[in-house]
Amino acid sequence: MTRRLIESWLPIAELGEESSRERRSMTALPPTYYLHVWWARRPLVASRAAIMASILPEDADRKMFMQAMGVHGDPVTAKDAIEKARRTGIRCSIRKTSRRGRNGETTG
Repeated sequence: MTRRLIESWLPIAELGEESSRERRSMTALPPTYYLHVWWARRPLVASRAAIMASILPEDADRKMFMQAMGVHGDPVTAKDAIEKARRTGIRCSIRKTSRRGRNGETTG
């Protein structure tokens, strides 16, 4: 039997950070776990990664695997950069982009 990807490689740190990001609410709506308690809730990213890595062969493309999991870039490095910015107080400027309204007029 051929070896599977999960036996040789699984990016635990990256998947853990994505799972944390997945649990945080990015909207003004209350989190779903306030509405109904689901006792066996699993982090979706980690669950998908474990299933997919157990199906793929060991020589599967790791970059494509991460993209399929929805992990783009390096979330651990991004988290470290955000924490450094919080400690030092350095904030990057956000460029204001123009948006087009329904009638094509520029707003903001």
